[in-house]
Amino acid sequence: MTLFLGEKDVEDLLTMDESISALDELFHQESQGQAENMPTTEFHPPQGAFFRIKSGAIYAGGIIGMKTYNPRGRRMVLVYETNGNLDGIVDAIHLTRIRTGAVSAVGTRYMARPESSTLGIIGTGHEARTQLEAIARVRTLKHVKAFSRSADNRANFAREMSAKLGIPVEPVTSGEDCVHDVDIVVTASSANDPVLSGAWLSEGTHINAIGATGIFRRELDEDAVGRANIVVVEHPPQAEAELGELLYAESRGKLRWNQVREIKDIVGGALPGRTSPSDITLFDTIGVGTEDVAVAAHLLRKARALSVGTDFPI
Repeated sequence: MTLFLGEKDVEDLLTMDESISALDELFHQESQGQAENMPTTEFHPPQGAFFRIKSGAIYAGGIIGMKTYNPRGRRMVLVYETNGNLDGIVDAIHLTRIRTGAVSAVGTRYMARPESSTLGIIGTGHEARTQLEAIARVRTLKHVKAFSRSADNRANFAREMSAKLGIPVEPVTSGEDCVHDVDIVVTASSANDPVLSGAWLSEGTHINAIGATGIFRRELDEDAVGRANIVVVEHPPQAEAELGELLYAESRGKLRWNQVREIKDIVGGALPGRTSPSDITLFDTIGVGTEDVAVAAHLLRKARALSVGTDFPI
């Protein structure tokens, strides 16, 4: 039987800690050659918008899958067993938000200084909430600063997340103030033009950049990329095809693609996440197929154990 999990099932079942563990394990598996991604496939129907497919295989778990989505429709992850059986279908709006936060948490775990306790986040939408929740699982945060263009939005975000996490979250009035003298920076905006300048960064900062999900979008200016001692991505072919801020930095001579590293090599121990406490480190993410498949597969196992979801005779 094929199991279907709707958004309410996902919201009830999926925890941040489980997602972080699932992705940490995934990157270890990938470092051992037991998982692989394919570049994004994108269609442009004549009716407008787009339709995307992100796919990946986790051979260690015996599964292959994909996430399908467009800006106007639902997001779904389809998980297949390697023998071709369709194991399950999972609605993926909430899953994507949690998974995106969990990916940054894994990057922070291996790349930020262990003593990191302060964070500045630019952007205060849904993704920003799960970013902060996730990073608070892997570092003991004592103070957070938040900036977005809307004073009301950043004030509401600060109030909500302070109450949820028990951490002082301070709304600030500029991006520069937000990232001044913090240990960890997160950019989680919908901006097309840079919201983070390299001139604002302090030595030792770790950056999680999650919002530049297209070739014409940039959250980091070329100097922020250029100041990073190590730049890490999930899947280089996809990064070279889609990460606008890295493409722009490369075109300005601030980045060489042969110097960009993969998160699997950091998590797997082949490379260090940083070589010095003063290093500026950058984890620039766009989301890859195996991440969604790994979290969806975990959910399907958990749902079956708890008799949650809807079975279909497929």
